[in-house]
Amino acid sequence: MKGGKKSFLGAFFGIKIRLWALILACVLCVGVTAYFCTGGSAARKAQGPAYERAMKYVEVLDTIEKYYVGEVDEEKVSAAAYSAMIQALGDQWSYYMSPSEYQAYQLYSANQYAGIGVTVELDKDGGAKITAVRAGSPAEAAGILAGEVILAVEDESVAGMTVTEIRNLITAKINETVKLKLRRLDGNEATLQVDCRIVFSSPVSYELLDYNIGYIRLENFQSGAAEGAIAAIEALLERGASGFIFDVRDNPGGLVSELTKLLDYLLPSGDIFVSVDVSGNESVTKSDNVCLDMPMAVLINAQSYSAAEFFAAALSEYGWATTVGERTTGKGRSQITLELSDGSAIHISSAKYLTPNRIDLSAQGGLLPNQEVALAENSDTQLDAAITAVVFRS
Repeated sequence: MKGGKKSFLGAFFGIKIRLWALILACVLCVGVTAYFCTGGSAARKAQGPAYERAMKYVEVLDTIEKYYVGEVDEEKVSAAAYSAMIQALGDQWSYYMSPSEYQAYQLYSANQYAGIGVTVELDKDGGAKITAVRAGSPAEAAGILAGEVILAVEDESVAGMTVTEIRNLITAKINETVKLKLRRLDGNEATLQVDCRIVFSSPVSYELLDYNIGYIRLENFQSGAAEGAIAAIEALLERGASGFIFDVRDNPGGLVSELTKLLDYLLPSGDIFVSVDVSGNESVTKSDNVCLDMPMAVLINAQSYSAAEFFAAALSEYGWATTVGERTTGKGRSQITLELSDGSAIHISSAKYLTPNRIDLSAQGGLLPNQEVALAENSDTQLDAAITAVVFRS
């Protein structure tokens, strides 16, 4: 229930389709033999459209190998072909993932990351500039700061590498220490040994604001989000919270199970989520009558995706919360992730989601907040408006 590939915006559930891959492998095996033994034409006539498409792929690859004057990276060419097939659907939420991309996606879905805990972008001088350092990460423990530049990993210069190649070079040392050559903020160069490991990153943070309002920030709805949010609510209640603000701005969505678990905790008895399959059949998730009846507001913006939008919509439709901010993205489609036999995967749209009132957020272009508030340059005017809304509802 995530956004695009860039953020691994995610799967409702995963299905292995090794049988399909095995069948295709057999077809290709027979097809390749027939193609090279008969010249291809007789074999194509004897088979159906699926066979012809598989054989055309073999024919194109064979042509490249025979006539292309440069070096051929067959793995790269094949990955591009697989990706293009999914892109041709015209659905921004469907995409192909290579084995390494799928592994990173799985970690993301579990709110984990592999590495040292930094975000980087390519530097104009050929290094990798660190733009952010995760709190509690190995990088933070090693004293690495945002603004510093990675020049080499394990004595190999990163000049000319892509961000993905740099990441792969670092994560090759998983569960070990990785040697980094850095240009520090003072301009001097230094070499550090940094732990490289898989780390859980909590998607929930919270604090008690003025007027005893509990503020809860949800980074996503991936694994652990609901449990973390519920724990935050209960901790804030113990500290005297008399109302809540949920901040799902820039939240890319996540797992339906996390969304419905949190909504069930907050809302009274009734429908809280609706999924519609390709045949039009509805699957409805309901809440019990145990709820949290307190003044609430939800902060949303144009980067609130999928589960974040449906969270805000459900609370609004029940009259449980005031939504504040900007119109959301409008992603009301779900995806399944199908693992292929080589460890790659296809993330493909398979159903649509509706709010409790059966509103299709994709069809209406996102969720329009109860109070539209633009974010000011030097102050969080949206948060200020949400605080006012909670106080007013008290």
